[in-house]
Amino acid sequence: MSGLKRLGTVVFVLANALAIAALSLTWFGPWTKEASALFNLEPYAVAVLVCLSVSALGMIILLGRALFARRTVRTVEIATVDGGVISVTRDAIAAQASHIVEADGSCTAARVRVDAKQRGHIRVHVRVLPHETVDVVVKGAELHEELIDGLAAVCGDKVEDVSLEFVEPESVTVSSAQDEEDEATVEQPRREAPVPDTTSEITVSMSPAREAEREA
Repeated sequence: MSGLKRLGTVVFVLANALAIAALSLTWFGPWTKEASALFNLEPYAVAVLVCLSVSALGMIILLGRALFARRTVRTVEIATVDGGVISVTRDAIAAQASHIVEADGSCTAARVRVDAKQRGHIRVHVRVLPHETVDVVVKGAELHEELIDGLAAVCGDKVEDVSLEFVEPESVTVSSAQDEEDEATVEQPRREAPVPDTTSEITVSMSPAREAEREA
């Protein structure tokens, strides 16, 4: 359900609930007089009228969809042979599209939507989930061509449109240049601090008095 449809459904349900509550309190309950007196207030009366208008509009829309909405097509006629009809189901088309996307193992078909009329005009929308970071332009063009050719084996020339939607990959790969830089940084030897020479001698100069005492 899209965001607009979700919002419309929430507004329709709330409007119905408020309108029913406002009218019911005037007929049932211990506060019928108080609920009826509230209609003398213009803001309250206008709010209830708005809720009733939204409810009426929503019911008209639901009735129109029930009467004039297209019937869901489960099978599509592909060709006729000797008076007979060759048809394929939407599930078979979706399975073929998923198989094509996942053939090389680099991507997964997260969702496949097939819009079709009974006598053709098939539209396929595939949501692609890459396992790693890919070039969307290159990979998208490659998958689009593969889908057109692969679906032709199932649907013939009835495929009218194929669209792809790439989502965030499962894991992000670092570019090769960054890999080489990181590798060079890791392999670079560490500079060790110079170690003092423990074998060096320490000399101390002696005063003349100590030299004379030493000679004696």
